[in-house]
Amino acid sequence: MTLTILILLFLVGLANGFYSGLMGTGGNIILIPAMDLVLVLFGIEGQELVKYIIAHSLFITVFNGFAVVLKHYRIKNLYPKQILWIGIPAGFTAYVISEWIKVSEWYSKTYFDILFLFLVVTVCIRFLFFKPKVEITKAQQKVQGSIWSYIGLGGFTGVTAALSGFGGGIVLIPALTDLFGIAFKKTTSISIGVVMVLALAVSFSYLNVTNSPNETTLLPYQVGYISLGLVGPILLGIFVAAPIGVKTGQQMAPKWLRLIFGLVMAILVVKTSLGLF
Repeated sequence: MTLTILILLFLVGLANGFYSGLMGTGGNIILIPAMDLVLVLFGIEGQELVKYIIAHSLFITVFNGFAVVLKHYRIKNLYPKQILWIGIPAGFTAYVISEWIKVSEWYSKTYFDILFLFLVVTVCIRFLFFKPKVEITKAQQKVQGSIWSYIGLGGFTGVTAALSGFGGGIVLIPALTDLFGIAFKKTTSISIGVVMVLALAVSFSYLNVTNSPNETTLLPYQVGYISLGLVGPILLGIFVAAPIGVKTGQQMAPKWLRLIFGLVMAILVVKTSLGLF
């Protein structure tokens, strides 16, 4: 790898870590387009490219999530009960879907991009044009009090994460704020905890590969579908910027966090649309 690529990967890590800490997501909104561009430089394409993107995106998210969760723990803003209720079913479904994708040939880059675009557009519209209700409704209180609501959300989040490469925050944050009626700053803490759990499950799947990927496309220090050489500089940037993002997010008003979340989604809608058409 060249020095230019190493510096770019480090900058991706800085952006990813700050955004993840700020919003309580895995930062995959930044990782997925970045890894798409980097992996193509190494000659990876077609159906294999989707597997490599998902594998790297969620493997990095494990460490990113840990950095952010640790910061939330230190500022006493961690909710382990809700994290486990959502995270365990999310991790299980994410692992099962990942194993299916590894041995399948049907899940092409086109399907991946379409799902990515659909999720981004949906959340972008929700966050930019719909304001959450200040008071919790009776329906939301009922949802919050049911463990099955958390388990169902976890299962759906796991499937979405395994298919899209997102850590799950793109599903969890809108669901927890709008459907469950949970405060945004509490939602970001729950979200990143769940994201870390399901990303760990997916990473185990992509590290455990019996049939090695195409030998002609091996990456630096590759294990399974994951290149430790590409991951290293990104993780360095994440651990530098993630605590700063958490601190900033705790100081900002929820309306500004929602606006930032929506605007980042809007930018990605344009980028993904240009790639599809």
